[in-house]
Amino acid sequence: MVSAWGGYVFIINLIPVHVFVLIVLRRYSLRLYVSYSIFYILGLILSMQIPFVGFQPVRTSEHMLAAGVFALLQAYAFIDYLYTKIPRAADIKQLFFGLIMIVGLIVFAAVVVLTYAGYIAPWSGRFYSLWDTNYAKIHIPIIASVSEHQPTTWTSFFFDLHLLICLFPVGAWFCIKELTDERVFIVLYAVFASYFAGVMIRLMLTLTPCVCVLAAIALSKTLDYYADTETSDMSTSPVVPT
Repeated sequence: MVSAWGGYVFIINLIPVHVFVLIVLRRYSLRLYVSYSIFYILGLILSMQIPFVGFQPVRTSEHMLAAGVFALLQAYAFIDYLYTKIPRAADIKQLFFGLIMIVGLIVFAAVVVLTYAGYIAPWSGRFYSLWDTNYAKIHIPIIASVSEHQPTTWTSFFFDLHLLICLFPVGAWFCIKELTDERVFIVLYAVFASYFAGVMIRLMLTLTPCVCVLAAIALSKTLDYYADTETSDMSTSPVVPT
């Protein structure tokens, strides 16, 4: 994906957000630590082998969230390990959480300092336009002149997604109702993809897979409910002798 489309930045930031939210929700596990560490290290090394990418994954602001969460995860895993080994660790629980907060602030401050020092490139105008829709019109008119960079109209959602747009929020509600680690990801994906699809029409492409998955969940849950009801009614109904 890195070699084919610049939109990989959406994925490389969405996955760290998922990891951070799981930590905040107290859903940290060894599986989370191993999977994200392998993903980040291998993904970083492989992406830097692409000639036109080079050292961008370690020198641009778009990639700093993934690096910051990686550092925070290492600190959290180390402190969690100490928490299990130190006797009466529950008595100094606040100290452990304080250390995690300090590490997070140090990582954030380091990124800010390196950005101002010029070692890390700031956000590009294309990404600023995602947060301020008027930014491109004022500062970079050539970006605003491209039709794919215009904000999405309401009719585009209905013409592109059809009936699925009605089932999409229902599937999100089912995921929130029975929350798991995987469903936290799909809910975060839905929230961020919905926003970005609204500010730039070309990013409707990132929303479509999420809508299909959540609409399928909504339809499956609904059909399962009525199928189970019919089955239970048939099993509990009295047998009429013939």
